[in-house]
Amino acid sequence: MALFTKAIWLLMLFSAGAMATGSEREAIDLLKKTEALMRSSGTVAEYQVDIIRPDWQRTMTFRSHDDMVNNRFRMEILSPRKTKGTVFLKVDNVLSMYLPKLRRQINISPAMMQDPWMGSDFNNQDLLETDSLIDDFSHRIVQREMGPSQAVITIESTPSPTAKVRWKKLIQRIRADGIPLELEYQCEKRASRRMTLDLIREMGGRLIPTRWTMEPLDGEGKRTVITLKSIAFNLRLNDELFTPAERK
Repeated sequence: MALFTKAIWLLMLFSAGAMATGSEREAIDLLKKTEALMRSSGTVAEYQVDIIRPDWQRTMTFRSHDDMVNNRFRMEILSPRKTKGTVFLKVDNVLSMYLPKLRRQINISPAMMQDPWMGSDFNNQDLLETDSLIDDFSHRIVQREMGPSQAVITIESTPSPTAKVRWKKLIQRIRADGIPLELEYQCEKRASRRMTLDLIREMGGRLIPTRWTMEPLDGEGKRTVITLKSIAFNLRLNDELFTPAERK
């Protein structure tokens, strides 16, 4: 009897482990589907950014070049005139910023990663995390629900001990077809944030969300809205785009 009970217990442990492993594989597959939907070998896009505060609002535009294959990213501010020509450049895991008025290229240090990006509710770390959300986190499915047209899956992602992030946990809600709907950043010492993705429409030949709204969960009525204006996928990007301005 004791041997039979032990065998059942071992079987239950094995089954639970297999389910966890399957959940992790399914979660990673879904995250990779999302990445393949939102990115490509070479992507060029233009965006409008609205930084909204209880007593003021500011708008700017920027153009991005995303070289996914070579882990390079470039973002250039197009307006307003005051910050036009400011360039953020990510090569591997080094983030730098070119300031046209000073004609200087400066590296953004680890201590500056949590600073607001251009005064918004996004931060400098967000510019580096694009390539690390899958590899530097462990993932598991925690909920499945039926949305208006298809299943919505909730994934809980926990950073590895070596991940250079300050988030304790990420909670992501993704449609079964890979379209992301929501991403919540949970942390210990700072207010958590939630990014909502909506206005799903066809752009660049793909059905994708075209508006990202980032809100701190501190009840202060702040938010930053990024709206996609145009996008083109699978372009060949010139290496010169990713050369620091001071070396050109």
